[in-house]
Amino acid sequence: MKPPFRLLPSALVLLLCWISTRPSSGQPQAQPTELDEAARFLAGLPPGPGSPLENLAAHPSWQEHAKEMDKLWEYFRHFQLDPIRQWSAEFLGPSSSSTNPVFYPFSGPDAIYPRCFFPHASIYVLASREEAGLPPSFARLTSANLDSELPRIRQSLQWLLQWSFSITKETRRLTASSVLGGILPLYSVLLVRDGCRLLSIERGSAGRGTCLLFQGPGGTEQRLCYFSVNLEDGALAASGLPRYVESIPGGPTLIKAASYLLHGSAFSQLRRLVLARSTLILQDDSGIPVRLLASGWNLRFFGRYRGPIPLFREFYQPDLATLSGNANPPPLPFAFGYRWKPEEASFLVATRAPRPVQTTDRRETSNPNPPR
Repeated sequence: MKPPFRLLPSALVLLLCWISTRPSSGQPQAQPTELDEAARFLAGLPPGPGSPLENLAAHPSWQEHAKEMDKLWEYFRHFQLDPIRQWSAEFLGPSSSSTNPVFYPFSGPDAIYPRCFFPHASIYVLASREEAGLPPSFARLTSANLDSELPRIRQSLQWLLQWSFSITKETRRLTASSVLGGILPLYSVLLVRDGCRLLSIERGSAGRGTCLLFQGPGGTEQRLCYFSVNLEDGALAASGLPRYVESIPGGPTLIKAASYLLHGSAFSQLRRLVLARSTLILQDDSGIPVRLLASGWNLRFFGRYRGPIPLFREFYQPDLATLSGNANPPPLPFAFGYRWKPEEASFLVATRAPRPVQTTDRRETSNPNPPR
C-alpha cells in the first residue's frame, strides 16, 4: 500500500521556500556554466539574467514544474535533510565534517543522502546498474518536449525525496527519455538543489566512472564519481570500480535500501571491498549482515529494529534484534531506507576498532650474552 503523503501547512511551505531562496552574501560565487544553468532549469530554479533558458522558463509547463519542485524539495528538506544533518553533527562527530571520500554502492538516483550525512567529502563514489546518461545541456533542453519531460524529473525523484528510497524499475523507465537518458541529470538536479554549483564533467574512460566536479555551498570543490556497473562477483572485478576505490583514501560507506543483496553469496567481493576500505559504515539492515561486523568493529545502534518489510521478510536477523534491543538505541528523527516512517526507521553505525598495539617484551629480544 502506498504510504500517505505527509503534507506541510501552506504557510510553512511558503516560509521554507523563502528561506531557501534567500541569497547568501558570504557565499563564494563560481562563474555559471552551461552544465550548472541547465541543471538549475531542470531543478525548477530560475535561470540567471541573459541565460539562453530565460524564454523556456516562461513556458507554463516549466512554471508548474518549478512550483512542484519547490514543494517536493522543501518537504524533503524539512523532514529529512535538516534533521539528518543535525543528527550527524551530534552522533557522527568528526566523521560528519570529514573530507574523506564516501562510497555508496547501490546508489541508484540518490546523490543527496551521502551529502546529508557527509556534506564535506572530497569525493562521492556512487555505483549502481543504471545508465549514466548525458549531462543536461542547452541543446537538449531547447529541443525537448517540456510538457512530457519535466514531469519525468519529478516522478524520478518523488520516491527518493518522499520515502527515502527509489524503485529500480521505475527509475529505469522514467530516465529513458531525451532529456534524462540516465541518472546524471538527476544527480545534477539534487546537487544544485542542495546549493552546489556544477563546474564540469569528466566522462569516464576505461576503469573510471563519470565524474561531476562541483563547488559546495561553502565554496570548496568536490567531486561525484558514478560507476554504471554490475556489482555482482566477477563483473565487479572487471569493472575498474575496486581499483578506483582502493586508489583513494578510506572513509565512510553508506548502504541503504540495497535489496539485501549483500546477504547473499553473489556479492562477496563487494562485501570484502566495503570492509577493507571503510573507516565507518552507516547502513540499514539491508547492508552487510551484522554477524560479519562482530569482530574488528565498534557498533552503535539507532532506532528500533523491526525487521525487514514484508517483501524481504526472509532476511530477518535475530542477532541484530538482540544486539539492538540490548543497546536500547535512541529513536531516529527521520526516515531511512525502506522504513518511510521515522518511528520505524533504524540503522547501525560501525566504526573500525583500533588495532591493539603490539608490544615487544624486552627480555625476549635482548641479547642473552652481551659482549663483555
